[in-house]
Amino acid sequence: MVDGSMDGQMISNAFHHAYWGFPLSLYFWLVGGSAGSFVVSTLGWVFGVKKYKATAFFASNTAIAMLMIVPLLLITDLGKPFRFFHLLLLPSFSHFSAPMVWGALFILTYPIGMLFYSYFVYYKNERMARAFGIAAIVLALCTHWYTGVVMQLNPSRLPNHGSVAPILFLTGAYISGIGLLNILLWIRNKFIDAKRQVSDAILADMARLMLYGIVFDMFLLFNEFLQMTYGIAEEHTILYDVLLGPFIWPYLYIEIIWGLIIPLIILVIPKINRSLYWVLGASFMVTTGVFGMRVWWVMATQYFQGHY
Repeated sequence: MVDGSMDGQMISNAFHHAYWGFPLSLYFWLVGGSAGSFVVSTLGWVFGVKKYKATAFFASNTAIAMLMIVPLLLITDLGKPFRFFHLLLLPSFSHFSAPMVWGALFILTYPIGMLFYSYFVYYKNERMARAFGIAAIVLALCTHWYTGVVMQLNPSRLPNHGSVAPILFLTGAYISGIGLLNILLWIRNKFIDAKRQVSDAILADMARLMLYGIVFDMFLLFNEFLQMTYGIAEEHTILYDVLLGPFIWPYLYIEIIWGLIIPLIILVIPKINRSLYWVLGASFMVTTGVFGMRVWWVMATQYFQGHY
């Protein structure tokens, strides 16, 4: 007789020793936040928005620090860490048509590009900083696009088996990175002299950039909601019996209400959307709300595989 766990593995056609859990959710959150932070760091040196130059070095280093944690989570989750090298031993164990191979290469090269960018920003070499910044932006987009593609191309991972998955992931990365950077810059201001501090106005401007991402994220989620409501039986089931069932907290309350709707309200009200503590509150909500999204994005699909 086959138990429920084995039955779930057979249904999903994935014979793994363990399901993905919080470490992988944290991986998705960190790799996304890294991208969002790095995008802000390039606004001044790559795209010429001078007021953001003061945030560039700190934002880039924040992105690097977050990305350095990622390999530890991924390699530890393998169970046998040395299996990671199989992705790098081309063509013996892998091939370039595998998204996991793309990811291994992007995760290794992306921080190198950021390190060079940070070096030239520190020494105020604008020409080289711009060149390496452009290269690192491309690698950042590729790294986070691949992360969404890994979920998109797995046919057993509803609702992520769709072309919108990488875009949804990138949007969450953008807003969570800005939100986290706002909080970290505010903390940094407490420990440095006034001349080097990032002004409250800059933090409010960054929150406005975050607002645009919130609106787009809500649009994508609404489309996903329509797709699952009026789609095939499996899509209807994962929305109403899984996401609005056992995963209602990370999906509805943490991501949508706490992480999107309330920050949207804060950031569109003129009387408070430039007030420092309201901006920081909205930034914290968005950052933690995106983590709720990463939780259901990873775990709800596996719950669906094992129970339906």
